[in-house]
Amino acid sequence: MAKKQEKKKKRKRLRVGRLLLLLILLGGIGYLLYRYVDIPILSIKVTGNNILTDQEIIEQADLEDYDSFFSSVTLVIKNKLKKNFYIKDAKVTKGFLSIKIKVIEDKVLYINKDTGEKVSLTGKKKDDKELCVPYLSNVVPDKKIKGFNKAMSKIDDEILCKMSEIKYDPNDIDKDRYFVYMDDGNSVYLTVNKFKKINNYNTILENVGKQNGILYLDYGDYFKAY
Repeated sequence: MAKKQEKKKKRKRLRVGRLLLLLILLGGIGYLLYRYVDIPILSIKVTGNNILTDQEIIEQADLEDYDSFFSSVTLVIKNKLKKNFYIKDAKVTKGFLSIKIKVIEDKVLYINKDTGEKVSLTGKKKDDKELCVPYLSNVVPDKKIKGFNKAMSKIDDEILCKMSEIKYDPNDIDKDRYFVYMDDGNSVYLTVNKFKKINNYNTILENVGKQNGILYLDYGDYFKAY
């Protein structure tokens, strides 16, 4: 009985030893591939981008030279991509000598007319990239800016693109009131807690017709022609 138990233990140790040897061998092969085998990336596919071009994303990832496939580490590529102001997150996967990059872009809310800075919920950046977002034409008080940015983030991209300029325009009734110039010649009054209403802008205009005027979405929800 004791001899049988000893034989079982020996077999178990042999199996564990072989498994460790196999893991070491595979690790060694992996290291050699990473360190010395220079097989270039054959294709890079980029999805999810609207602000940045495919080429800009590839350059941000340092993949423009289609370097060694084995030395390209997905986590390293992802971290490089996330350093870009316009990229909120990224998913990087490998296929057969190919790399797929799916980005989630950070939403730009407006451009500060005085400074030229593009503003998102996470930060600011000044560059020459052309974006279809409105200009903020005056100063929003510090205690109001966080709520304003959050309200702007709820506006659909299509509607943001139709907004030409936005101005902080408080009155005696509401200190969170804004005036929006639309690129079609209309204007809109909004308050922070009603910014999402402007997402229905196209539907509202269908009922108004071709005339231009001011759309009051702050109180009353009505249109007044010029």
